[in-house]
Amino acid sequence: MKPAALALLLSFSFSAPAYAAETVYATGRLANGFSYHIFKVPSAGKKLVTRLNVGVGAADENAGEEGIAHITEHMVFQPSPQNPEGLSKQLMRGGWVMGGHFNARTTYNDTRYMLTPPRGVKQLGEVLQVYRQILEPKAFAEGDWAKEKQVVLSEWRQQQTLQNRLNRRRHELTYKGARQGRYAPIGRLEAIQGASMKTASDFHKRWYAGNNAVLVVAGDVSIDRTVAEVQQIFGSLPAKELATRKAEEYEPVLQNGWHVGEIRDQDNTDSKLSLVFRFRKQPAQAYEEQSYQRLLDNFAAYIVNRRIGRSGQAVELKMDTLGRNTGALVLHSETAPEQQAEMLEVLRSLRQDILDNPATNEELAEYRKAVHSNLLPQAAALPDNLDKIVGMADDTLLAGLPLPTADIRTADRSQLYRINAKAVNQRIADWFNAPDKMIQVQPAAAEKIGLPALSKLDEAVKRPSENTADTSRAAPEFAESPAGKITAERRDAATDTLYLRLGNGDTATIRRLDAAGRKIHFKAVSRSGWFGGSGNVRYNRLSADVVSRAAPQGMSRTAFNQWKQQAGIAKYSLRLDGYHQTTDAQALEGALQPLLQLYRQYQTAPGFGGLGQAAKREEAAFKVAQNTKAAKLRQMQEEMRYGRSLMPSENPFAAIDEAALKRQWQQLAAAPTDYYFVSSLPSETVKQAVLQYLASIPRQTAATSVQPLQTGRHWQQAAAGRTDGAEIQAVSWQPLDAPNAATLSEIRLLNHFANARLKEELRSRNQSVYSVKFEAVPNFSQKRIETTLTFNTAANEAQSAWQAAQKVLHNLPDSIGFSQAAAMRKLAENLAERRKRSPDAMLDYMAAMGNSDGLSVPEFSRSSLRETAKLLWSAQNEQVLAVMPEGAGE
Repeated sequence: MKPAALALLLSFSFSAPAYAAETVYATGRLANGFSYHIFKVPSAGKKLVTRLNVGVGAADENAGEEGIAHITEHMVFQPSPQNPEGLSKQLMRGGWVMGGHFNARTTYNDTRYMLTPPRGVKQLGEVLQVYRQILEPKAFAEGDWAKEKQVVLSEWRQQQTLQNRLNRRRHELTYKGARQGRYAPIGRLEAIQGASMKTASDFHKRWYAGNNAVLVVAGDVSIDRTVAEVQQIFGSLPAKELATRKAEEYEPVLQNGWHVGEIRDQDNTDSKLSLVFRFRKQPAQAYEEQSYQRLLDNFAAYIVNRRIGRSGQAVELKMDTLGRNTGALVLHSETAPEQQAEMLEVLRSLRQDILDNPATNEELAEYRKAVHSNLLPQAAALPDNLDKIVGMADDTLLAGLPLPTADIRTADRSQLYRINAKAVNQRIADWFNAPDKMIQVQPAAAEKIGLPALSKLDEAVKRPSENTADTSRAAPEFAESPAGKITAERRDAATDTLYLRLGNGDTATIRRLDAAGRKIHFKAVSRSGWFGGSGNVRYNRLSADVVSRAAPQGMSRTAFNQWKQQAGIAKYSLRLDGYHQTTDAQALEGALQPLLQLYRQYQTAPGFGGLGQAAKREEAAFKVAQNTKAAKLRQMQEEMRYGRSLMPSENPFAAIDEAALKRQWQQLAAAPTDYYFVSSLPSETVKQAVLQYLASIPRQTAATSVQPLQTGRHWQQAAAGRTDGAEIQAVSWQPLDAPNAATLSEIRLLNHFANARLKEELRSRNQSVYSVKFEAVPNFSQKRIETTLTFNTAANEAQSAWQAAQKVLHNLPDSIGFSQAAAMRKLAENLAERRKRSPDAMLDYMAAMGNSDGLSVPEFSRSSLRETAKLLWSAQNEQVLAVMPEGAGE
């Protein structure tokens, strides 16, 4: 080991030195192999974001070490001979919030530690010392693990959701034969329960070393001083001889021919089908060849995606790298119950169409032009934006890829013109003709799978005859839209926001934001959901599901998808909850008119095509739900909240009344609606479109019925859990008059504060809970605020954990001191700055604020925060459901 003073330092800096406010990048490697990347971001202010990536993950675990990479990630924060107090307690004593200021995560490939200190760049030295302690040798104690084990078990239980189980099975099929396919990074329950701290200490000793770690520092820091600190703090870490990895163990074992992988779960109600083509990738050593192969993949994927778009099929393209030298291309789609064979033919036909319609040099030239513009030297300057820099570092440097500097872009440009139609078509053919062709089928529970014999799948695809070709309209026929009226108008110059009240009772909030670029971000929130209309919850849900999936009248789904792509509408979705119908959309600036015409069409004259399929899907889901633990648990949750179950006792979909369903939708669609726009367009341009297409939509008073919630305080236990732990689900409510903008902003801030306080108490002090989810939401239509809290813990800790959480909630107002109020004011400023950089964050915030003038950062005082905190939890209306392990005593 060399003394720190003699450690050799290799580094270089990169920037395009022309402007004062410009990000500067420096990278280097110490003599012991420790690598670092430093970004000086002028606009970062005092904020500092850092990463330490250790090059070991769950895929590197050997027999007897299952889950130990993740356990080691937890234990480095616990006491050790070097730090008897433990890093976690040390940081929290200094005002750090777990999950906010310090966090970590383990994947199959690496373990990442993420520190964002509360006082920013002033604490850079402290951050580096923490990372140093993480890398130093550790001797973990069994007594400390006995406490932290409860946190890890809680995290394991949290992952046992339906979606995670389905994803885990899909991952297992795709990576079968590779180390990554054995188990989830957290490990199996038995492995966690039986983990040894000697195993964890040995694992840390074997893999945690300076030559197996990469540091990223981003903020308005001094490059020279930071490099000097890195050398001083990490230079004396000894290098280690790392274990040899056998490359073949990290690659899935491929099969020849067609084969089926089944993804089944007893609680699943959705049918899906995918074609997965797996293939070996061509290894390349020199960067230029790596660049060529990566660009060729991008061009080929562009053509495949273009062909899918032209087909109009509701098919999603996914691409992934499995292991290190294996690739996968996936065609994925939802199916109706027991129609896997039909969907398989659709996907096979699509595959054949793509192969039969090769790329041309003309369409590649269009894509090459766009890629070339992104690779020009003037595009190489790093952005003066902390979020973008951190995201770029995560996606490149910490993923083993080079940062797109000017030199890298030049190398990429040199390969760009090697790519031609012949090479692209060959790559696509290699993908679709890969020997390994997997059909991944995800049926609903108990659903029979009907697929053709695998031997027949190499036969030619049957083409539809000309008589069955799509003869639907190529574009929607929008009825003429009479212009409406604007009855009130208010402009906030400080935030560049226009507030409109329309003649039909709707409102529109139009925010101009440069960060939106050439996209329009649109959200419409109506004041009636599945409780609206006649109150038939299942029919309301079904009507919304049918409308959201259907194409406009006279169009097929294929033609409609093609039209949306041509019109520039990238995203359009509709969803229903208890009290709202919400439409989310994104489109190019030039698509403002067709976007609003489409919204108007959905509201006033939607298509109801696919009703039969939707009814079949809902009927199948209903039958599954009658016998699943998830459905029984949902029934208990509804009874806890409303005093009754919303699920019908008999099948409501056996004979659908189409006329009644349409009437349900008409009642839902007639509810007054609030619109939100974020774009870089002039607000007057958006205003004129709102006037033309939205202001005259017929509206009537929302027909939402008042849904009384349970009153009083109740604790109920139910032996219905799938794991050995207990899940606590608590709800509370109290009346709330129309709040002002400041109160709404304070509620959002206090949600952050309450989550941090609960996590501090339940995870850090009691060490019985991994994470908590607390959310208080104003419900304007019901004139109340509704709050939910969920967490899981050990079954024998259920009562005590809830009592600890209850104490935090009841004492929340009094726990807000001057320092906490100052921290929330700072958080408000940070969130406001983030919204200026993120159109999606701005849109969500606008919708949460309603049409109140709340886009400026209001002044918060300790006293006002304390008063608002009293709204978050009501001791008078407190319902708790403790879901205990199945078979446990009630």
